Amino acid sequence: MLNIAVTGAPSTGKHQLVSALDLALKGAGRSACVLVADPSTFSAVPAGYDLVLLCGLESAEQAHLAADHAIRSALAVTGMAYCVLYGSAPQRLAQALGAVERLQPGLPLRDQQPAGRSKLWVWVCDKCSDPVCEHRLLSDLLAQRASPAAP
Repeated sequence: MLNIAVTGAPSTGKHQLVSALDLALKGAGRSACVLVADPSTFSAVPAGYDLVLLCGLESAEQAHLAADHAIRSALAVTGMAYCVLYGSAPQRLAQALGAVERLQPGLPLRDQQPAGRSKLWVWVCDKCSDPVCEHRLLSDLLAQRASPAAP
């Protein structure tokens, strides 16, 4: 069973992430204890967590910056490794699931490609520097401009 600690400054969505991550792991048949961790517990139980997830700040409010700095300092003092998660709630969940997958390889926990999104098209010739290829592309573009448009 994995012990996963989620921490972060106030209003970073750590409670929402704990619920979503716990639900996703249970749905995938993985056994894990996912909880919101108080930074003071990091020094008390340095080896108690298999994975520590820190919800990064999305705003620069001074009170939240101080809390975030205190959490990072507590983690640094213990030498505990942690993953910082940024973005919307679904993006943070995907990042957290990716961290669990790296820790416990096996069946994938998340889709390799977000639903409803197609793969980005990659333009191969941007970096090939083949003068013949570039000449052909330019010639084709100029020929398209010169030909009259079909009605």
